[in-house]
Amino acid sequence: MRSLAGYLSLAAVFMIMFPLMPSPVFAKEGRGEIIVEITGFRNSEGRAGALLFAGDEGFPDSPGPAAAKAFSPIEHNRSRVVLEDIPYGTYAVSVFHDEDGDGKPRKSFFGIPLEGVGASRNPSMRFGPPGFSESSFTLDTPEREVNIIIRYLKGQKGSRR
Repeated sequence: MRSLAGYLSLAAVFMIMFPLMPSPVFAKEGRGEIIVEITGFRNSEGRAGALLFAGDEGFPDSPGPAAAKAFSPIEHNRSRVVLEDIPYGTYAVSVFHDEDGDGKPRKSFFGIPLEGVGASRNPSMRFGPPGFSESSFTLDTPEREVNIIIRYLKGQKGSRR
């Protein structure tokens, strides 16, 4: 059996060593950037829009609850959007081809996207928009690259109208 002095000595060692040990709790306090590489645009008109979400609310197409928003030019049917100074955590990114420059995803009367759309992890969009859980990823390093292939659900080819 250990004496009280033995337990106190052991406690003192832990108190001295704990701050020196790496801890996942401390690692969560970091910040990083998310680099979104988008391919598959049908043309280079307009710009690429990206919305970053930290949860289900608003995902994938409501800009209001998004944790971050950014736009980037499209060159040679590709775009790169950088979201900077993002706290470590779990996120999902949705992207859209803002061909008409209005700053939001354009939809038909029935809610079908008329401009190209996509989401992180490139989930299926066969029966409606993807969910946060199937699009989410973890940012836990100073830089995280996310590759998204944009899809056109209506009017795959041709002009934007």
